[in-house]
Amino acid sequence: MELGLKITQNQVLAPQMEQSVRILQMDSAQLSEYLKEVMLENPVAELEPPRAPEKKKDLALRKLEWLESQTVREKENVGYYDEEEADSPIEKTVAAPTDRSLADHLLTQIGMARAEPAVAASARFVVGFVDENGYLTADLEEIAQEGNLSAEQSEKGLSLVQNLDPSGVGARDLTECLLLQLDPEDRLARQIAQEFLQEIAKKNYPGLARQLGVPEEEAEQAVRRIRKLNPKPGALYGRHTPPAYITPDVVVTNFGDRYNVMLCEFGYPEIRLSPSYLKMARETDDPEVSSYINNKVSQINWVIKCIENRNKTLLEVSKAIVKRQERFFRYGPQYLNILRMREIAEMVGMHESTVSRAVRDKYLQCAHGVYPLRYFFVKGIEGDGGEGASSHEVKARIRQIIEQEDSQKPLSDQKIADQLSEEGMSISRRTVTKYREGLGIPRSGDRK
Repeated sequence: MELGLKITQNQVLAPQMEQSVRILQMDSAQLSEYLKEVMLENPVAELEPPRAPEKKKDLALRKLEWLESQTVREKENVGYYDEEEADSPIEKTVAAPTDRSLADHLLTQIGMARAEPAVAASARFVVGFVDENGYLTADLEEIAQEGNLSAEQSEKGLSLVQNLDPSGVGARDLTECLLLQLDPEDRLARQIAQEFLQEIAKKNYPGLARQLGVPEEEAEQAVRRIRKLNPKPGALYGRHTPPAYITPDVVVTNFGDRYNVMLCEFGYPEIRLSPSYLKMARETDDPEVSSYINNKVSQINWVIKCIENRNKTLLEVSKAIVKRQERFFRYGPQYLNILRMREIAEMVGMHESTVSRAVRDKYLQCAHGVYPLRYFFVKGIEGDGGEGASSHEVKARIRQIIEQEDSQKPLSDQKIADQLSEEGMSISRRTVTKYREGLGIPRSGDRK
């Protein structure tokens, strides 16, 4: 009896938690569209227009700010760059992107899958933990805990997600992503992906063949099959170029030495309960009508609670970001500090995955322009003494080194990397090349 009750509760709670996670991830425009859908499906819901629509002059000014911000290529790269990715053994797959989000694509397939209701509910909840590249951002234990699921339910949910399109989605790391895409019968390629992934970048086929005990040609062909796989299966979804005008979710203004952080409430309508339906519920003598209206009221109250939680979480995270990146807001982008999501999560007392979902697709407006919230998370370059330098500082130093070089003997990327190493910033030649190209600086042979 208790087991049956628990399963029933989990089936009810999982969709509610899934809805909460989805709303947390929505930006203002997505939330606005979602609330319109809710109103169409639920007669008890009414929408109030946004509280303070912006004047045309304000819209034009922020549109200009956004267009100007797009001239800086590094804005969409900082915070995403991974030192390991620069030397990835897997080719970068290029294909036509789609405006449809990965989450929508997966949820549609789950709805069409012939799966048990409990498994489908678990899978929908798991989708909330899949990032824009298609990777799972939390372990199954955490997912089970947040969704009030059993370990078996979360595992079955993940298994369903991993069998959806695109192949490789729902993986916990690169190796699992590749294995999900490889033919189960392709034993050689699967062994290489599991045990010799880093060896692929070296292209040392004779050595790899010896370790595997196979002919060199077989090893090379297996590597070619791996290189054709997509290391980021979700990257083709919802990665279209942002429009020239976007609605910021957070606005930061300064008053002397203090900064005021507030949410933009004009980006989406306010949802409320219909007074006429509430009156009908009070006056009706029909128990079916009363039950129907009360059920619909409960659904709207839950949506309202999810929005309140979204706003509270987003505001707390944004305030923590402003506090840690005060030099940026005071002096400009070149003073961006090293900052990881883990630090913000500790400051606000939340899990790192919650912070990740809260900043996803959200934008912040300040005196320096409009920025994705993820822009403020900057990975550092580790120094010899354990201290770190942000990628912005490293790029600034690269620019300075090149500006001061002998124009007759321009420095190669390797020499720049060596000089940075002497200054305590250990960085590879390939990373110097990536940063130099991002700054729009030609290679040494073209700088004479």
